[in-house]
Amino acid sequence: MAIISLINRKGGVGKSTISINLAAGLAIYESRKARSRPVLLIDMDDQLSATITAMGGGLDDQFVPLITAENNFPNALANGYGASESIISNSLLPRKREDKVRLFRTNKTRMEGLEAALKTREDPAFQLTYFLESIKDEYSYIIIDNPPSAGIVPMNSLVASTHVLIPIEPDGLSLIGLADILRMIEGVHKNTNPDLKILGIIPSRFRMIRRQSRDVIGDMERMYGHLLLPYIKDLAEISAATTAGFDVFSYCPEKSQAYRCFSNLVDAVLGKLGQA
Repeated sequence: MAIISLINRKGGVGKSTISINLAAGLAIYESRKARSRPVLLIDMDDQLSATITAMGGGLDDQFVPLITAENNFPNALANGYGASESIISNSLLPRKREDKVRLFRTNKTRMEGLEAALKTREDPAFQLTYFLESIKDEYSYIIIDNPPSAGIVPMNSLVASTHVLIPIEPDGLSLIGLADILRMIEGVHKNTNPDLKILGIIPSRFRMIRRQSRDVIGDMERMYGHLLLPYIKDLAEISAATTAGFDVFSYCPEKSQAYRCFSNLVDAVLGKLGQA
């Protein structure tokens, strides 16, 4: 069992897109086993993009009951309750498999107040750890999508996680931001979660035609080469799949660049976890 947080303090780097497709890819991998366990996707970002996409996308209304639930994830988390099946539902992903990624029923209004609510708790950074204790072993992988911040919400995710992935768009300021993220992770590893490991850095929204992107990738290879995972290209197919509420593995042909990008990423993550 691995609990994997996707972290970046900058928005728009593809955290949610990578989260849903990584979860879908891992669910496909698990479904091939004789004794498989489900994959759980936790959406800690109050925009709830991962939840909306996993429930059919913004062009459909299937997601509405899941983001307006009265009995919901942020309420349970903020009030110190443990996780239970009553607030867990199947998503629609992967679309072409019977075994679906699972999601918490959530509430957008309550999610918007989650940061403040967690700060009122004793041990505020450990609330997600306590919350997941009763169910975590029921899942093969737990993927956590996080808001673009360094606040108490992503801190909860890091404290609860076994591993962390860092999606990063290769632009001029990304290396500065990456250094900040690595210091944040090191602080959690040193002070609160000694088992936390960096699984890798994912260059995302990559365009080979941008000289700046190529230069930054070169710098990252020199500085963090041992951590670099297969990059995710900035492709129209990936955006189209997300908009339609599909995972790339169900939306795109196997020989497409989009499919290969995420297939390579899933394989690399499994390899890093020692499960390939």
